[in-house]
Amino acid sequence: MGAIVWILGLCCALSVVLQTVGADEHLPIVLRMQRTVASDINNVLNNPSISEQCKTRGITCGSCSSVMICSHEKQTVGSYECSSIDAQRPYCTGNGVCTNSMEEKCKTPSELCPPESTGSYYPVPGNCSESVYCAKDNTAVKTSAPSSSYYFNSIKQSWTLRKTAADCFQINCLSATMQNKFYVYKPNPQLYVYCATFGPMTFKCGANEEFNESKRACEFACKKEGNVGIPDGNGGFLKDRYYSCLATASGSFQLFELNCPVGLIFIDDDCKLAPLSPPS
Repeated sequence: MGAIVWILGLCCALSVVLQTVGADEHLPIVLRMQRTVASDINNVLNNPSISEQCKTRGITCGSCSSVMICSHEKQTVGSYECSSIDAQRPYCTGNGVCTNSMEEKCKTPSELCPPESTGSYYPVPGNCSESVYCAKDNTAVKTSAPSSSYYFNSIKQSWTLRKTAADCFQINCLSATMQNKFYVYKPNPQLYVYCATFGPMTFKCGANEEFNESKRACEFACKKEGNVGIPDGNGGFLKDRYYSCLATASGSFQLFELNCPVGLIFIDDDCKLAPLSPPS
């Protein structure tokens, strides 16, 4: 009887574990809520010249987003990110006070934020377990995954549970062989990275575009079946031809560039007769 009860208890425990794993496959991103030592990522997120040195014993700002503790010998004996204490107060001001507003001297654009960023999360190319929140002014705040078992999913804008080693895609711009080159961010080909000598720079293609690494250019990519206009480079679309995305047997889409029949022009999603001009 005791053995049966023990087996039933074990089955219930396994059921709870399995349900928890399934429920936590995708987690929303929040700013880091555990105390961690400030890292060198501030050299990328903010102007390096803004980093501070200990001048007297006490608590002060170590950077625009971190607090440091200084000894009598003017040595840094500890530090932490403001976001690890309060997600709503990620910036450091004055004598080590964490607040929700950034000092003017800290408002420098981050190279990890594309010019088109509008309050979204973007990857840290060299660490799949980190992301940066890019505000509309291109300033950035770093945040880390709740554990090393999760990676940043830029499409879902969440932390996703790792299932294979390939889930953790990284671009090591510190390697000399990687520098001065463009790389597509494979988990989300709309993003691409240039490895400068000082670190990574993130860029973003337009809507319905993906980065072609060999051509070093953004190109139209089929996301769903249908017809789409071809941009003319002046904010409009070509009238005589269009892109057509057709489904394949594998479930993907193949791109074709087709011409409209003579006498028709592409309007909205198909070739149509040109609208008649109103009488003058």
